[in-house]
Amino acid sequence: MRSTAYTSARPRYDLADIVGLLFRQIGIMLVVFLVIAVLGTLAVMTLQKTYTAEARIFAGVGQEYVYQPRVGVAERGQAPEGDAVTQSEAAILSSQEVKQRVIQSLGPAAILGDKASGSRAVQEAQAMKALEGGLAIGVAPGSPIIAVGYESSDPARSATVLNAIVDSYLTYRRELFTDRSTDANLAQQQAFEDDLAQADAEYQAFLRSNDIGDFAAAKAGYATSYQTVYADRLSTQALLRQTDQRLQTLEAQLARTPPEVALSQDLNVSARDQILQARNEREALLARYLPDSQPVRDIEARIAQLEAYVASGGGVGVKEVRTGPNPIWTELETTRITVQAERDSLQARLAALDGQLAQIKARQSELVQVESQNATLSSEREVLSANIREFQQRASQSRADSALVQAGADNVTVIERATAPMTGKSLKLPLLALVILFAGFTALCVGLARIFSRRDFATAEVVGRTLDMPVLAVAPMKAR
Repeated sequence: MRSTAYTSARPRYDLADIVGLLFRQIGIMLVVFLVIAVLGTLAVMTLQKTYTAEARIFAGVGQEYVYQPRVGVAERGQAPEGDAVTQSEAAILSSQEVKQRVIQSLGPAAILGDKASGSRAVQEAQAMKALEGGLAIGVAPGSPIIAVGYESSDPARSATVLNAIVDSYLTYRRELFTDRSTDANLAQQQAFEDDLAQADAEYQAFLRSNDIGDFAAAKAGYATSYQTVYADRLSTQALLRQTDQRLQTLEAQLARTPPEVALSQDLNVSARDQILQARNEREALLARYLPDSQPVRDIEARIAQLEAYVASGGGVGVKEVRTGPNPIWTELETTRITVQAERDSLQARLAALDGQLAQIKARQSELVQVESQNATLSSEREVLSANIREFQQRASQSRADSALVQAGADNVTVIERATAPMTGKSLKLPLLALVILFAGFTALCVGLARIFSRRDFATAEVVGRTLDMPVLAVAPMKAR
């Protein structure tokens, strides 16, 4: 007779039941644990030590990350953040092109070591897989330093491969950021020079057709000439008015001035001579006669008569008058003739100035009519000249920048190159721990699976808990 009964209900276990049942499965669990642990330990013991070579690269912000317009004089863009530059350089460092260059430079055997086997293509594929698995790149936020590491089973190979990766990265990024627009700039410069030659020919033809040497100088010269001639005209006009007024004054003075005047006249003074003569005679008579003598009285009477005649004014008169041209009138006439000649010359000068002003105005009008055409042709030449200068500068700057980049003058610097690591690292202990944990977990899962897959009742407590009825007695199993 059996001590267990079968029912369609699943047994219900508590923690104590599970622990007790697990002890009953200790044998099978121990077997599973030992098998897995032994196999895992054998697999882990086959692992070799790995050696990680390390290098550090400084990646700062350079002009290759700043936007520069290809055409025009627009302002350059703002430099990106340092983290963005570092991430970009790290992406270039981890690119397939860099790895492919390392494989081409070192060869697959130098990367794989003793594991190299198969054809060249197979070895290259294995070397690429080894590079992808062994290369580690680390970037810290806010730091321009890129930490690079390469792991392999040989310390010398790790350092060699990592240095080759760094060198290939530097070469590749220089090629990547090399300005390749020099030839295009030179070609565009030549095209602008051809356009400028054609524009110069058109401009020279325009100047010859309009009889202009230099439009700006001609326009400025005609403006200056107009101001000068106009000022001279105003001055001449004022001087002409002054001369007209002076001529009118001279003519009026000539009309009031006689052309002839008395130049000289002789006076009649014989009465005075007679009085003097008579007095001389009286003095002579007094020498011979007495004052009251008749001859003396006669001469005195004669003197008195002559003095009375002279006192009455009849004794002095014009004896002879000589006339001739009036010198004032002559001077006025001479001045009038001079002023009239001056006025005529001023009139002629004013007419000549009026003609010059008319010519200058006409020429200025012609220049104004062709000014827009001149501005168009001149601005086209200036734009072409500016573009030629700009592309010349760009070409020279591009050549200089390419030479500097090829010489290594960029924003990336190798701070620390890789050296062969002295110590390696092994994952045997962590892997053994994982193997033991996995073996124990697997054994536990096998034990639990055997417990929960049972359809019978292992203990009386399980029966009472499952059937929800008391167990009154338990009879031991009777041996057959």
